[in-house]
Amino acid sequence: MGENSWNGYEHNCLFANVGQGQFMDVARPTGSDSIKDGRGVAVADFNRDGRLDLVVNNNNETPMLYVNNLRKSGKAIELKLAGTKSNRDAIGAYVRLTSGGKTMTRQVEAGSGYASQMMLPVHFGLGSAAGVDEIEIRWPSGLVQRIQGQKLEAMIKGSRELRIEEGSDSLTQIVVAEGRSASLTSPDY
Repeated sequence: MGENSWNGYEHNCLFANVGQGQFMDVARPTGSDSIKDGRGVAVADFNRDGRLDLVVNNNNETPMLYVNNLRKSGKAIELKLAGTKSNRDAIGAYVRLTSGGKTMTRQVEAGSGYASQMMLPVHFGLGSAAGVDEIEIRWPSGLVQRIQGQKLEAMIKGSRELRIEEGSDSLTQIVVAEGRSASLTSPDY
């Protein structure tokens, strides 16, 4: 077998959603079409700029980090959930976020791909939407928690990251400045 690959060293693909259920491979124009023996992909905001980046795990080679430097990426928000009755990392929680007339759903997952792991905070791209209308969380314990947008506005303006504790009436804003983070808490929502 030696240095041979089971998949034949195929070029990586990266698909962009172009709307109406259509996708386009943008790997070549973005420089992410490596021919290394890719085995796993993790998506996270590695440089904490609000844009999702990619890291590809390669067989018998160093991983490849692809930093998202798109200028027109719009706004984004990340929600770090903390379970109290559910498991502490809120694995299995469903989050529905409504913004600008669109509703998006994410699930907090542990291990969502082969040889990779996604970040635990759930990330929502808001595009050009003015803000968040509502967040609904279905915790693994069965608790359903709703947060109305007008109560989120002040928190979102100062940060892209919010910590939400299961069953709590407070939100914690995670402020990142020069690689350090601090927390500000809202008394209720």
